[in-house]
Amino acid sequence: MWKFLKDNSLSLAFLALFLACIIGQAIAGYALQAEDPAGQSHSGSQLAYLLDANFLKGVFSNWQAALLQLFALIVLAVFLRQKGAPHSRETEGAQAKRRPDRLRWFGRSRSWTYANSLSLAFLGMFVLSFAGFVLAEAAVYNANRARLGEPPLAMAEFLVSADLWFATLQTWQAEFFAMGSFLILGVYLRQENSPESKPVGASDEETGETNR
Repeated sequence: MWKFLKDNSLSLAFLALFLACIIGQAIAGYALQAEDPAGQSHSGSQLAYLLDANFLKGVFSNWQAALLQLFALIVLAVFLRQKGAPHSRETEGAQAKRRPDRLRWFGRSRSWTYANSLSLAFLGMFVLSFAGFVLAEAAVYNANRARLGEPPLAMAEFLVSADLWFATLQTWQAEFFAMGSFLILGVYLRQENSPESKPVGASDEETGETNR
């Protein structure tokens, strides 16, 4: 057990942080809704609140943005370069060493599906979380319209509404800003002993050191 915990401590730490944050979000959101001066207090249990559109909107809003950020990094890094960045392939000259093709996928050697499985996984998770976000956001939006005596918007209308894209682009721009900052700062700054950083003594122009 100790060896398992040690070998998987990084992912387990992130899992623990995730659970702590989402539980905290659920508790705080439930309390906030109960104090809503507009009379929208939730009469159900804390467990029932986990299926509330307001809670799901908050969860999926951030999930879809974070997953899109990682999908974009994985795919764009195939074609584009950033000189000196630890997470970029080298800009010119050096060719990536070919690894022995020993993997099999449904009897085929290195199928397209497996060769692109990381980006496909993040794309799939993004599509599902974005769909969940749109459905929850539409439910909240139409509930607010109903309280004002206005008719609900059809999904086709909501998909091109300013309300949806104002909320969506807020999260997307934040994620792309964070990733761009990480790439640029990684060129010039270091974090000793972190595999996400180039070695402390590495030149600013050394590219892709973490991937070697």
